[in-house]
Amino acid sequence: MASAPKIVFYFDNASAFSYIGFEFMEQYKQLWDIQVDYRPFELTKVMEKAQNNFSPYKLPYLFADLRRTSQITKIPFKGTPPKYPYDSSTALRTLHYLKTNHPELMSQAMRRLWRMEYVDRRAPESVDDVKDALKGLVDEDIVDKAVNLNDTLNAVNDNTREVQKMRGFGAPTILVFRANESKPQMFFGSDRFEHIAIYLDKEFYPMKQLFANAKL
Repeated sequence: MASAPKIVFYFDNASAFSYIGFEFMEQYKQLWDIQVDYRPFELTKVMEKAQNNFSPYKLPYLFADLRRTSQITKIPFKGTPPKYPYDSSTALRTLHYLKTNHPELMSQAMRRLWRMEYVDRRAPESVDDVKDALKGLVDEDIVDKAVNLNDTLNAVNDNTREVQKMRGFGAPTILVFRANESKPQMFFGSDRFEHIAIYLDKEFYPMKQLFANAKL
């Protein structure tokens, strides 16, 4: 039986480019009719192993780039929380729990957590923060369950090791499987969708066109 193309999207909530890449991925997921597997991982551990240290000269440019992307696409972005980076483990473990037990809610939960961070400029670090971000979407006890299960911790650690093993160095890290091929191609960053489109022989859309009628 022929296998369909698939994308594995590794992300960290504490990564602004994971947020932007997620919104692009959500658009292309529908347009390309492709399966996307979202996997939370710990970016700091990957960067440490890869010896990937940000230059202080680079950071202002990165955030200026984020604001430009926001202006073009209308993806909401007002800046980072006062505490940044922060410990995203509670958010990551909660998202893995939802992926396993309530997969239909995962994308909505990812978006809510990122909106708290980059629109409300509040880091979803504590259990109470994550509960506030997901209020009305999931029951509060889901967050408690997520942070008390070894399975969620192990899954995030496994995802982190997967990215390290493939020599990843940042977020988002995107693995793309073509139809009937078992060996994927790795892409890095939120601005690689033209490359991915060519690799999959899919249509690419300039960002203004892609988000012209998007519901964000």
